[in-house]
Amino acid sequence: MKIGSITFADPFVSLAPLAGYGDTAFRRICREYGASLTVTEMVSVKGLVYGNEKTETLLSLAPNESPSCVQLFGSDPEYFYKAVKLPQLNKFDIIDINMGCPVPKVTKCGEGSALMSNPSLAADIVRACVDAANGRPVTVKHRLGQNGDSINSAEFAKTMQKAGAAAITVHGRTVKQGYGGSAAWDEIGKTAKAVDIPVIGNGDILSIADAKAAIKNYGVAGVAIGRGALGHPEVFAEQDKHMPETLLKHIEYALLYLPERVAVRTMRKHLCKYLAGTTGTKELRLKINTAETAEQLISELVKADYGKQRYLRNEEKQ
Repeated sequence: MKIGSITFADPFVSLAPLAGYGDTAFRRICREYGASLTVTEMVSVKGLVYGNEKTETLLSLAPNESPSCVQLFGSDPEYFYKAVKLPQLNKFDIIDINMGCPVPKVTKCGEGSALMSNPSLAADIVRACVDAANGRPVTVKHRLGQNGDSINSAEFAKTMQKAGAAAITVHGRTVKQGYGGSAAWDEIGKTAKAVDIPVIGNGDILSIADAKAAIKNYGVAGVAIGRGALGHPEVFAEQDKHMPETLLKHIEYALLYLPERVAVRTMRKHLCKYLAGTTGTKELRLKINTAETAEQLISELVKADYGKQRYLRNEEKQ
């Protein structure tokens, strides 16, 4: 599996960009479990060009994120060119362009998945990034189309390839679906057959076994896991790996990259994902959601011995 000149081991199973969850600490944990590639949360090109401080905090990288990938969003090729040229992006090996976000506050500005309705503008954006990237591969993530009656994934991918994209990630849902329903892997497979560059499939992958089956059955070069990794970074492990300390390590990493107040708020969301589907944790969730310090979070988890119990419960289910 190659993206441009960058070679990855098979099977290629990456962490998809996750707005609100794909922070540096979580990406570091996923890499430790075996994720082939991790991608930043989507970053506004205008925010970068104008030096927005909040935007630049999204560019933090963990020491194990190599090769590294930044995902950019916007709708103006000139801003993409200027952003990719910024020294802050020199540390990234791959430049990814978001053309799949279905959130109205993004699409109403002509960004994210709205670009699938304007292939010529999308191609101009890819060309601008390629011109600015100094040989680094530029990739695109998009959806199947706006709705079930306007699926244009294969044609759109061909246009992106012609513009210079080195790889494509296809989320197997339409914009109208959002994150509901099932991913249409047959359509992802059609896109993979339509282009000569690697196509990475995304949607409803919950294990390495699922990933291998998708690669075998649909002709994709690899898969990306998004929501299936939330609370389950072990989804990237080739074999079962039981690490009871994962939750505490996750908090430790969050404190490395974020101010404590922000780290605690971020970890509340992550910890609730770890706890999801586990019985007898209602009281623990309440305590987590009212914790104000990292010490409180750690204390509650240690008292509950939740890290250990979580993996024991998972083993019982198996």
